[in-house]
Formats: sequence, C-alpha cells, structure tokens
Amino acid sequence: MRYLLLVVLLSSGVVQLSAQVTNIDTVDYPNPVIPKSNTYHFNTDYWYTIAVRAYAYEQFPQLLNQPSGQPYHPSYLNGLLFKINDNQISYRLQAAHFRNDIAFDNECEGCLPQVSGKLRNTAIKVGVEKSVNYSRVQPYFGGDLGFMFQQFNTRGFDNTTVFAEDTKNALLFSPFVGAKVYVIPRIAVGVEANFNIAYTYQKVNHYADDSFSGAPNQVRRYRWEYFFAPVAAITLQYSFGLINQ
Repeated sequence: MRYLLLVVLLSSGVVQLSAQVTNIDTVDYPNPVIPKSNTYHFNTDYWYTIAVRAYAYEQFPQLLNQPSGQPYHPSYLNGLLFKINDNQISYRLQAAHFRNDIAFDNECEGCLPQVSGKLRNTAIKVGVEKSVNYSRVQPYFGGDLGFMFQQFNTRGFDNTTVFAEDTKNALLFSPFVGAKVYVIPRIAVGVEANFNIAYTYQKVNHYADDSFSGAPNQVRRYRWEYFFAPVAAITLQYSFGLINQ
C-alpha cells in the first residue's frame, strides 16, 4: 500500500511538470526589423563646386590721398570661384575684377571738388573654407591669401582738378564668414563677408594738366591697409562629382 501511494504521487508530479513545459519550436517570434539607411534629399558630398559671384559690396585700397573710411562700391557678375571639397573642408581658388567710373573725396571728407576717374581692380585668392555642418543650410568660415592689382586714372575726365595715374599692388590676407543654402540638390546660394589686411605698394604720377605730358611728379610708398566687404560675394554655386558614388 505504501509503494502504491508513492507511485501515484510520482505520476501526478510528472503530469504537472509536462503541463508547464512548452516546446521551444512552438514559440512565435516577431520578424526582425532592419533599420533603413537615412536618405539625404540635399546631398552635399560632391568633390567640386564652381560658383559665379553675382553681387558684391566692398571697399578697395586707398586711392591718391583719399582719407580713411573709403566708400563702398557695388558690382555685378564679375567673379568666379572654384572649390575642391573634402568632407567639411574646401580648398578654393577665386578671381574677381572690378571696373567702373567713380568719384571720391581726395584730401579730406566732404572737400570739393571730388576727384573723378576710372578704377580697375583685379584680385586673385586661394584659401580654405570650413563648413559647420552637412545640412541644407551650412554656415562656414575660413581665410584667403591673395594678390590684388589696382589702377586709377583721371585721364579723359573733364570735371576733375587732379591729373594723376595711381597704380597699387597688394598682398592680401582675408578672413571671412558666410553661409550657403541648398535650393535644390547640387545648386546653392552663398553669402559671405570678409575683412582684408593688405600690405601695399603704391606709385602715383601727378601731371600738371589734362594733357598728361611731361615728366610727372612721382610718389612711391609702402603701407599696411585695412578694408572691409560687408558683402564680399553673393554666389550661385553648382556642385558635381559625387564623393560616395
């Protein structure tokens, strides 16, 4: 009787244990979900960028005996920019040319009559540009080194009392800040401002009258100059050559 009771208890325990065991192959698991890679609608990973300087508003080195606080000059469609991009760093080469008739105060601010003449200014720069992010709107900063050649001549301007030719060469360092906005993939609009530190050599030939004949009274001088461009360039930029293709 005692053995029969033991057998009944063991059989009851085995039944209860088998009721609690679930075969592993009957368990349902959800299908694995693999995250999708991010899609960038405004891809900025391009090797090269070419840009046209559509507008600028800037100062130039001093002319003749012009007082401090040089005037600002607007210009349109007069420059090109080429960049080689490496992630958030770009190496850039640019050239710009200004040519226009101008008038300015010579010996002092507000002194009349003003001096009138034709100004030509050509600048070539190389530099480095660092973008802050990869987004559609990209602030950036950097610096350029360059050379500037400038000529001013009053020949042919009847309303001037100064008969002179002013030639100036300048070595430049131009730190800048700016931002570019991608309008559509590959195409962006950029705006930047810079501050120019220049070491200049100036040669001025003064003549006695408007015939510009005879030996001129010549002045030569070296100096440090500083001038500002609140709108150094508004550019239309096109990028090409996908880095990750």
